[in-house]
Amino acid sequence: MKKSIYISLFLSFFISSTIYAQVQSPEEREAKTAYIQGMEAFVNEEYDRATVLLLQAYEQLNNQAGLSFALADVYFQQDDLPNAALYGKEAVALEPENKWYRYKLAEIYRSAGQNQATLDELNKLLEFYPNDYDALFMLADTQKQYGEFLKSNQTLDKLERLLGPDPVVLLRKFQNYEAIGDTESALKQLQELRSVEPDNLNTLNILSDYYSRSGRNSEAKKVLEDALYRNSRDPQSLINLSGIYIDEQKWDSAGTLLGNFISDPIIDADQKLMIAQYMYTRQQNEPTNIQLEIETSRLLDLYTKSAPEYGPAFTLAGQFYSLINESEKALENLTKANELLPEDDIAWRQRLQLLLNERRHEEAIAVGIEADKNAPEDAFIQYFLGTAYLLNDDDENAVEWLQKASRAPARRPFKSVIYGTLGDAQASLGNYEESDRVYELAIRYDGENHNAMNNYAYNLSVREENLDHAKELALKAIEMDAENAAYLDTVGWVYFKLGDFDRARRFIRASIDTGGASAEVLEHLGDVYEQLGNLDEAKKWWKQALDLDSTRTHLNEKI
Repeated sequence: MKKSIYISLFLSFFISSTIYAQVQSPEEREAKTAYIQGMEAFVNEEYDRATVLLLQAYEQLNNQAGLSFALADVYFQQDDLPNAALYGKEAVALEPENKWYRYKLAEIYRSAGQNQATLDELNKLLEFYPNDYDALFMLADTQKQYGEFLKSNQTLDKLERLLGPDPVVLLRKFQNYEAIGDTESALKQLQELRSVEPDNLNTLNILSDYYSRSGRNSEAKKVLEDALYRNSRDPQSLINLSGIYIDEQKWDSAGTLLGNFISDPIIDADQKLMIAQYMYTRQQNEPTNIQLEIETSRLLDLYTKSAPEYGPAFTLAGQFYSLINESEKALENLTKANELLPEDDIAWRQRLQLLLNERRHEEAIAVGIEADKNAPEDAFIQYFLGTAYLLNDDDENAVEWLQKASRAPARRPFKSVIYGTLGDAQASLGNYEESDRVYELAIRYDGENHNAMNNYAYNLSVREENLDHAKELALKAIEMDAENAAYLDTVGWVYFKLGDFDRARRFIRASIDTGGASAEVLEHLGDVYEQLGNLDEAKKWWKQALDLDSTRTHLNEKI
């Protein structure tokens, strides 16, 4: 409610208190003082204090509609809708024709989701004040919320007769017609809205979008060309027009249109970001579209060239080139992003992930240490750094950084990944009690972390400990990723340790048949055949394992 209303009520009480001070009892003077102080507290948004003071005044001053109204509003501001409605109804009962009391009660009902009660109050208010703009607007909105779209438009028609063509009214009528599927009437409202506000770019973009969704691309393009005539640098109009070109597979037209905007030296780099992100998102949604990929690549190159000191441009370019598997170009852009905007954790994360994917572990370690200095307490950076140490066979440093990552804020699924990797590192150090503990934590944080389940199961099988639990974990992992060669091998190896050599052979052979088995898996199959008494077959698989990995020199003795 407007503050001026409360000032008026405040002055009314203050004047009456001054005039009649000599005939008031001490209790009445105390009550009116409490009221005045309560109103001051309300205006200063001290709602708890206002409530205490106004209730104190309410106990002494009977049948004061303004006091009931103030209590209704102070409870409303605190989202205590039952009490707000109680005092709001009391204020209306005391002064039925007071516009603001009834309007406030309608607001309270609407916030409580009592649409019919809201409609009843507004209709009653309009009996007293049939041309009240606020009440009509609220009635139209409530009717729309209640699904009474035609009634809402009838109310808006009345507003239009009172106000003349009004942009807000026309837009709401458009929304109502669209909700009931009356496309022609909806379009008519937009066209009228355009005539009322010919320079409003938002209106032109809404109209063009409506034409486009109706399959009327030529009309949509004319509206957007009009918008760009009025402001050739409006990003939303450029995006909408390029979107039509893309839908029409006019890739060069879309690329040229947006490229001109990106290359414009007058436009700030942060304004260009919206356009660049739009193309990046389109390409993400259509990853096999080569023409779109080329235009996006060209646009992002123009962006980084035109904004050589703007970090977010290089971060976005790095993400894009990573997405299309151009690792070197991605790393080049992300390195520049790190230089320009060292606090940008996204660029550091992406760069570290790429280095790990490229098996550049030592470089990842160096970059990770630098990243942690610039973006400390980042779970992703610390995790990538710990993983780099683990892959570089530095298990002690891996444990240190993975423990740091486990203490940093992160969502449960990622916490699970961290604990699973920490389990791998602890197992590599022979800290089996600790590795088992963190593996269990990984599974507790995410019951679908099948990688942690598999690694935990394999670790137990190698140690020949708790093999029944290992089998349970391995089988659960394989349920979630049935074609995973490593998981199939783990199940087979657990059965091997349990002495079930037939099942071991079948699962390990299935692992090899996926085409993704390692030399270790080939060796495992040889070990199974040895236990089955088929030494010729065992030697055959041991030889294949040695051919695949010549560092496994212990196989010479087996053979």
